Amino acid sequence: METRERILWEALGLFAQKGFEAVSVRELAGAVGIRESSLYNHFKSKQDIFDCLVDTCWGRAQDYFQQQRLPFSAGDDLSAFSERDFGRLGEAVSGVFRYFFEDPWARLFRQVLVVSQYHDCKARELYNRLYRDYPLHMQEVIFSGLMESGKCPSGDPAAMALGFYGGVFLLLHTCGSWEEARPLFMQHLAQFTRQMGISCEREDEK
Repeated sequence: METRERILWEALGLFAQKGFEAVSVRELAGAVGIRESSLYNHFKSKQDIFDCLVDTCWGRAQDYFQQQRLPFSAGDDLSAFSERDFGRLGEAVSGVFRYFFEDPWARLFRQVLVVSQYHDCKARELYNRLYRDYPLHMQEVIFSGLMESGKCPSGDPAAMALGFYGGVFLLLHTCGSWEEARPLFMQHLAQFTRQMGISCEREDEK
């Protein structure tokens, strides 16, 4: 790992543990094993480190979503959900959900954003985009398709997405590992499916 990346990695851990304001440049340099003056050869300031960290983690998340052929923003291709199948929703959300637990950068980045959203506008914007806007939009599109195909009772797809994602959001912010979260997630998915009267039959099972 190059020095610049090591600085970002150590900063990620310290910011997640203590918060941005509580970490000094001296402490960060010590964690990396370099002099404080050497750190400034790679970054202008602690804020510059935070900004680069945000860009790095956002880019890693975007790369993962694209590799999994999942849409990452409102303008992306949504054909991954063209089957109009609730099973697809479970698979898609489970894949995204698992990433935020198992990828070490993503796991710590979530902690950093949770703390930093209260003092940094960019962190708040990214937190809302990653953990609120993106999943709600993704699921609203799927529920709308399920309604059109007759596999889901007619209603407000945005409200249905909110009802489903509320449980997912809670697990994401309270479970310590994917092993802990996965059975709870699957239980939530099954219960929500039954309550909403959604057909779980896959197209290839007809």
